[in-house]
Amino acid sequence: MGIVVLSCGSGGVCANMAEAGKTEGADSLKREKSRLESSVREHVRTEKALETERDFLAAVLAAADTLILVLDSAGRILQINRAVELAMGYSADDLCGRMFISTLPIREVAAGLREDLRRLEKGGGPRTFESHWATSTGERLLVHGSLAPLRDSTRTLSHIIVTASDVTQRRALEDELRAMSLRDDMTGLYNRRGFALLAEQQLKDSRRSESTLAIVYADVDHLKSINDAFGHGAGDIAIITCAQALEVTFRESDIVARIGGDEFVVLAEADARKLDLVSRRLNRELDRRTADSGLQFPVSLTIGSAHSKPPHRTSLDALLQQADAFMYEHKHEEKESRE
Repeated sequence: MGIVVLSCGSGGVCANMAEAGKTEGADSLKREKSRLESSVREHVRTEKALETERDFLAAVLAAADTLILVLDSAGRILQINRAVELAMGYSADDLCGRMFISTLPIREVAAGLREDLRRLEKGGGPRTFESHWATSTGERLLVHGSLAPLRDSTRTLSHIIVTASDVTQRRALEDELRAMSLRDDMTGLYNRRGFALLAEQQLKDSRRSESTLAIVYADVDHLKSINDAFGHGAGDIAIITCAQALEVTFRESDIVARIGGDEFVVLAEADARKLDLVSRRLNRELDRRTADSGLQFPVSLTIGSAHSKPPHRTSLDALLQQADAFMYEHKHEEKESRE
């Protein structure tokens, strides 16, 4: 093998080559430095953007009226917003790290929510729920909300977002309005609509149990004369007195309603003999209330009744018509007896 010897010669070619190498190396270092500085600046910008986004999301969570909880895939609470703290009386330190199912929902509804979480884990979509949650003081709140899954690129469940609204007061108001729509303002008894709804159901139940039901139709006696002689305030007292007497005379399970100005109806589980005893008790109760109240006028009711007996059944409207007819017949007989 031969050896080749390169001579730099007098022109300093080797020195020039070395110098060129140094320059190229310096340029390479500068480019690498610039690339690293650019990468660092981009990383800083990204971090700042993420921090800004995190701050924004935290502000949104804090400002939201909706109760928001972030759970891990196992149902453990990772984060809550301010609305949860205010509504439930717990701090983030109290709740984070604890299992959602065993912390907020009451025991009676936990099983249903646990099944919802299980379905999310198996790939199911968002679930809605309505359940009671217990506050730190033991108070129960009715909440309506949803469980929404967050999944990674492999479709594996990573987080669960719980959003809920406290509907306790709204539901109480709805119940109150519903009750108002079924109740008579003056007496507190059921009105015509309330009576119809409950009585129809009672008739259906009686068909299954083969029990005898009675419809009692009652009319306040001489209400026009009371209004003319003593004023409408006195007439209102007469109506309220009759309503109270009916309510205490019949059983709590019976349906007592005011369906008109001076008209009352009762649906009771009673045969003719039992109803006769109840009617006598009602008259005694009215006499007692009139005497105890020191009223300047007598308060009485004229009643008529009709029965629905197994196996023959009559519709509610037909029973009301029969009882109303008997009531007016009795009123006419009383008028004739006075004359």
